[in-house]
Parts: sequence; C-alpha cells; structure tokens
Amino acid sequence: MNHMKKRIFSKVDIGGLILLAALVFSIFLLPVLPLAWQAQSSRIVYTILYFSAVLSLEKRVKFLLAISIFAVCLEWLAGIFSLWLLVTTSKILNAVFFLFIVGSLIYQVATSKEVNLKVILGSIIGYLMLGLVYSIFIAIIIQQDPAAFNIPGSPDKEATTITHLGESIYFSFVSLATVGYGDIVAIKPYTRSLSIWISISGQLYIAIIIALLVGKISSGRREATTDN
Repeated sequence: MNHMKKRIFSKVDIGGLILLAALVFSIFLLPVLPLAWQAQSSRIVYTILYFSAVLSLEKRVKFLLAISIFAVCLEWLAGIFSLWLLVTTSKILNAVFFLFIVGSLIYQVATSKEVNLKVILGSIIGYLMLGLVYSIFIAIIIQQDPAAFNIPGSPDKEATTITHLGESIYFSFVSLATVGYGDIVAIKPYTRSLSIWISISGQLYIAIIIALLVGKISSGRREATTDN
C-alpha cells in the first residue's frame, strides 16, 4: 500500500496545477465578477489557460506553442477592436485548441504506465476543459441566435459573448453532468442536438477515464504484489 501511495504522489505537475487554478477561476469566479471586469479578466485568464495547457502536456511541440501565441494575440486584438469577425474567430479557435488539449490529456492518461498525481490532475482538467469548450460554443450561439435558448432575464440582442458567459458556463456544466434543471432550455433542433451530445460526451468521458484509472491501479497492484 505504501508503495502504491508513493507511485501516485511521485510526480507534481506545476503546469497542470496552474492550468487547474485558471480553469477554476474561469468557471467558478469569472461569471460572478462585475460585467465591466469580465472582459479584461477573461483575456488574462485565457492567456494563462493557453500557456499552462501547453506546459501540462508531456510532448510540447513547437507548432502547439506557436498556435497558442497566435490565439492569445487574436484574443487580445478581438477585445481591443471588438470586431464581430475577430471575436467569433477567436472564440472558435479557443474552443478548437482546448478540445485538442482535452484529447491530448485523455491520450496521456491512456498511455501512462501508472496512476500518479499528474494523471489524476489531467483527468480532472480534461473534464473541466471539456465543459469550458462547450460553454464557448453555447455563448457564440446565444449571441448569434438569441432564440436558440430560452434564458430567463436574458440580456438584449446587442449583448456580447462576455455578457452570456455565466449562462453558457452554467448550461454547459449542467448538461455535461446530466443534471438538467430546466431553467435554461434549448429551443431549436440544433441546440437540442447539441445538448444531447454534451450530456452523452460527459458520461462517456467519465466512463472512459474511470475505466482507464481502475485498470492502471489494478495493474500496479499486481506488479507490486509480484515484486514483493
């Protein structure tokens, strides 16, 4: 048992810890900040998310770092000039980049030889980032098609994706966890399909990660027993 504990806590991933802290801030704290602070704060936290995400990966390829630098520059330019095309392109790039990070983290968990703190941290980060990815798409949809969701007390049509930050994050994680309170409802067929996909992918993620972790822990115990 002591041998197993040492293996689990043998590695501490600084990049992963920074990424987790940035995700917790963007998901739980950013939506409750005053609206005037959210835009600037979101750009800062997304900058941290990009670079800490690259640091959390075992294989830090140069093109991934280049994409993150480009995405960060685009995010800040979109915030400064507030052009529709820049803002939408930036948000889509954010979602695609974070989705790639989620896939990379799942791959790291699947290919790791043992369950350690880095693997557990990567599993948690992957789930939170998956919800964040969906929230970005939902925020874009709400901005472009306000009738796609029934949101009580929804802001006016001139609102930006920042205005819808709280609603999109809330709906994303409620759907991901299959809670379904029903206070925000998908109205149009494509948003209903998206809601179904979010719910299914959330359960699939949990099932796959748990299966991988349990399998690796069982394998580690068998190896420890054999060594003894």
